[in-house]
Amino acid sequence: MKKESSLRNTLNKAERNARKRDFEKDGESRLKAEEIKKSLLDQLKELTGEEHFVGTSKDPFAGEPFNQTMHRNLDLLNRIGYLNQAEGDFLFRIQAYLEFKSNVIICREDKFKKKRKNVVEDDFELPKAATVSEIAEMIGKSRRQTSEIMNSLKQKEILLNPEGAGQVSENGRTVSPRTWIVNPYIMICAPRKNEVKLDKLTMRLFQHSLKNLKDQNGKKVTLPARFF
Repeated sequence: MKKESSLRNTLNKAERNARKRDFEKDGESRLKAEEIKKSLLDQLKELTGEEHFVGTSKDPFAGEPFNQTMHRNLDLLNRIGYLNQAEGDFLFRIQAYLEFKSNVIICREDKFKKKRKNVVEDDFELPKAATVSEIAEMIGKSRRQTSEIMNSLKQKEILLNPEGAGQVSENGRTVSPRTWIVNPYIMICAPRKNEVKLDKLTMRLFQHSLKNLKDQNGKKVTLPARFF
């Protein structure tokens, strides 16, 4: 046993030393690269009399909007057959139109509107929440189909549509405005580095959602990931 313990200690020590050497080599390589870069820039300045800088190629994903799916939660819903095909198709398609940090379904024009430079704070425009008719047009389905799917997802606590104040016109009707929000326990359109940077109102609205899930045998199941 003592021999085995001594051998393990020797191997661990050798591995630590190897990692240390690799780290030192990487540090030396980076330092050498910086020295070469500075030397080349100095030579360019002498030749042209102008300051030059070294740039890197732009990350193709920089600034590109995307969502994150809660894999374990979605896996649970799949296993218990919680979503039908039409509902799953709707959620896949609607991802492209979620507002950053709120998960509100907004109009296509506002979602992909180019940001203006030197925007004054007073010029801020609130993105328009999409109506059922607008959502139907965005995902390529009829209004009737879309309304049925969304109401079903509302009953299943995947969608929420708190009624707002005031009135809006839709297809010749005067209706109260409704904001449709996707449950962030399933998908989230917000940064998640170290903490969930999601709108606090959205978190409050869904805080107690999906707590009464049952499998095909009527047994209660729990979402694997609850992060607020």
